[in-house]
Amino acid sequence: MNLTLNHDDELLIGGAMLFIDHGLVIVEDPQSSYLHDWDPSGEYVSVGPDSLYLSVQPSVDGPVKMGIFNSDSGHDDGVVYFDGEITVSSGVIVVHDANDVLRFTVRKPKGPVGIRVLVDEGGLATKMKILFLS
Repeated sequence: MNLTLNHDDELLIGGAMLFIDHGLVIVEDPQSSYLHDWDPSGEYVSVGPDSLYLSVQPSVDGPVKMGIFNSDSGHDDGVVYFDGEITVSSGVIVVHDANDVLRFTVRKPKGPVGIRVLVDEGGLATKMKILFLS
């Protein structure tokens, strides 16, 4: 699957290419207290009421290229990894890795926020798009 990341897109919030330790990307309300009982070897995505865990290629296997967008307009390529919502109580969503090397903060209204995640490959994704739909 060819997943393109156009970083000149006016809806781009941020993008990065980096080595992600533990192969984990987290999308969450910073006030989240949900404890994910998750085994990434058997399940690529774990969702709670206010947080989302996403499995990607671990750093020992190479970098992951990510794009974070404020719409799904023009972004329909790739494998749908997640399509749903989380609830935001703080007015922001943080996208980060387990060690906080990557950290994006996105302002969103309180309440449910639609999110779609597209990847090039399930489980060991090397390219990921996180699309905020609302």
